[in-house]
Amino acid sequence: MSFQKQIVQSLLWRGSYFTSILVLNIFLSRYLGAAQTGWIFYISTNFSFILILAGLTIENAVNYYASNKEIEQEKLAWFSLLWSVMVGVAALIFLWIFYQNLTGAPYADKTRYVLYGVSYVAGIQLTNFFTVLFYAKKKFVLPNVLMAALNVVFILLIAFQHASTRATLITPLYFSLFAGTGIVLAAAFKWSANSWRKIVFPSRLQVKLLVRYAMLALTANVIFFLVYRVDYWFVERYCSAAALGNYIQVSKLGQMLLIFPTIISGVVFPHTAGGMERVEMKDNILRIGRFTTLLYLLFFVVVAVSGKWLFPVVFGPTYNMMYLPFLVLLPGIWALSNLFVLSAYFGGTNQVKTNITGAAIGLVIILLGDVLFIKTYGIVAAAIISTAGYLANFGYAFYRIQKEHPVSIKEYWKINKEDFKWISAALQR
Repeated sequence: MSFQKQIVQSLLWRGSYFTSILVLNIFLSRYLGAAQTGWIFYISTNFSFILILAGLTIENAVNYYASNKEIEQEKLAWFSLLWSVMVGVAALIFLWIFYQNLTGAPYADKTRYVLYGVSYVAGIQLTNFFTVLFYAKKKFVLPNVLMAALNVVFILLIAFQHASTRATLITPLYFSLFAGTGIVLAAAFKWSANSWRKIVFPSRLQVKLLVRYAMLALTANVIFFLVYRVDYWFVERYCSAAALGNYIQVSKLGQMLLIFPTIISGVVFPHTAGGMERVEMKDNILRIGRFTTLLYLLFFVVVAVSGKWLFPVVFGPTYNMMYLPFLVLLPGIWALSNLFVLSAYFGGTNQVKTNITGAAIGLVIILLGDVLFIKTYGIVAAAIISTAGYLANFGYAFYRIQKEHPVSIKEYWKINKEDFKWISAALQR
């Protein structure tokens, strides 16, 4: 299957899954309001950081060695199951100690928080592993259909509950959804590969390769996490609960705009790791960047005209502070969109250090800006500072690709006939 065709298939099926996430997000926001939804997303962010540290982001290594076929996928699948159990146990121990020593919350609440965290951490770990294993096999339909279906089931379960019980059920069911998704994906992969009868694990040398790659990627992912999420902690400290909810919703909506580059990155990485010619991949990346730029320009105009009244209509009346932060964040989201594709290229060509350096530059800018300005200027300042960091990160990545290929930043702004032929060929095959 051609590179273009894989992008089209991935966009179609992964797009359906991400659409279900958007609907779920709107659903939560309208039922719970900005403050409560903001708390759910905020605590999920903290759990995500625990996952990065406990799991070592080793799914990146699984993706790399599954894509270049250096380690058999059966071994990687069983390794993924075992690793997920270990990560879940580590999260359980840490969260139990943390919450039992946290004052100011009832015992029942502490226990619930532990269960939420374990469900989230172990479930996301399983999901990360088995989505990359599916994608390494160029299979995009089954995992995304399953994940989208589970999101729809969650929405329907809550929607048909009586109003008196709905509010108490949303949070536990929401965190249970992550564990359920991971288990279903793992079972589906083992069933589709017909490998559940034979238990095999990577050799000691292969495990060393996985851990070595993961440790380098871990540094990058910790820095990336802080680049994309450290502003949450400053906003939570210095702003109101409603402002936090609005800001996280701005960030979540920005993440939805990253669906297109995230999907493409999932195709770019296996191709570059699998040995696709670098010049050809560079041309594909620039074509994708040109279409991304055009779409963002159009979207910026739409948001500028309609966002002030549209956000409260879609998410609910408590989301009346989203407009300006989202507008100033959009240039940064454009930078991230193109950065994601470049980062997949560097990751697939084993140039992870390039990604680390660029992210570190962005993080320094964001940390300094957050310390200096969020307390006084609130969530608008947080959005401006994030945009500055994202642009700096992208600028460094583009500088590095210029070292390999003679390209100009102007190429992101010049759509030509060949680009449309490229898209047409992808749709016709």
